Amino acid sequence: MQKSSKKKSFQARSHFTADPARSPQTELILLHPGQPWNEFHAREFLKKQSARNSRFRLPSFVHSTIANGKMMNDSLKGCISAYKDVPSLESQVEKLAERVEESLDTVVPEHGPFRVSRLFHFDEIPFEEKLKEIKSHRAQRYIFMPLYPHFSNSESENLLVESANIIEKTSSPLFQGNREIVSSRIEQNSDYSYDVRAVWRWDNHSILADYWSTKIKEALPKLDGVVFAAPRQFSCAYGPVYASCQRTMNQLGDVIPWRLGFYSSWDSFDLPAWQGVGSQVQKFKKTSEKAKIAVVPITDVIETFDTLYTIPKKVEHLVSNR
Repeated sequence: MQKSSKKKSFQARSHFTADPARSPQTELILLHPGQPWNEFHAREFLKKQSARNSRFRLPSFVHSTIANGKMMNDSLKGCISAYKDVPSLESQVEKLAERVEESLDTVVPEHGPFRVSRLFHFDEIPFEEKLKEIKSHRAQRYIFMPLYPHFSNSESENLLVESANIIEKTSSPLFQGNREIVSSRIEQNSDYSYDVRAVWRWDNHSILADYWSTKIKEALPKLDGVVFAAPRQFSCAYGPVYASCQRTMNQLGDVIPWRLGFYSSWDSFDLPAWQGVGSQVQKFKKTSEKAKIAVVPITDVIETFDTLYTIPKKVEHLVSNR
């Protein structure tokens, strides 16, 4: 697995399939940081997240201080409170994995049987231990894919690089003559070998535009506009996100106007965002106070803290005018 200046080899897999008895030929591993279940776990989650995102080796107390600062965010407490009443992230991904697995077996049976697994930073089983469990499936091919369609250093890269580091530590590359094949691995002290691939981003695949255009189309007759919402981290390099919005609306014939707005995600400090989601909705309201606007989390395909609480909170003061 290679990206920019960072070169990593991949090979491994995880567990989580509708039919655990069968041996897969290809295993797709869905990567995500996960979500804390309560405030106690949230503090530890944010501390570890700070350490992973840091480009420097800092003392532990620095990451604890950052986590404590974020814990003061009322939005975070609201997310955890609301999370108690909805299906967990784990159960959502399990259902998604079953559907993806069935689709892959139907569409590309020549690469099957397939297994689709999840690998979270925050889960009941630690990341490295879970990856070891996944490799016990002994698939011929592993494909690692973040559940984030758009690439980001703080999420997608961290997940892929950590997975690659573990694989490099527990396996060796295969050789063809004198040439090293970094995408083919053999487990240490074992005869088990496999291939590894990684999907760094999939925002330019039609599936993302298809997914959101279908959702918007259901409410289209009642809508006057759409505001696409993306985390603040994309505000300085929003090209790929903007392109996803364009493709989505193109599929609907560009029948209504749209804007792209940004917000501070639940695990960041709640700072003002350039072209914030709320201000983008207000721009539509200036044209018509009764305008009905759909706010669409274009960078998500599952229910998260942000879609459940953070984004609605940003526009709740405008609901009475809608």
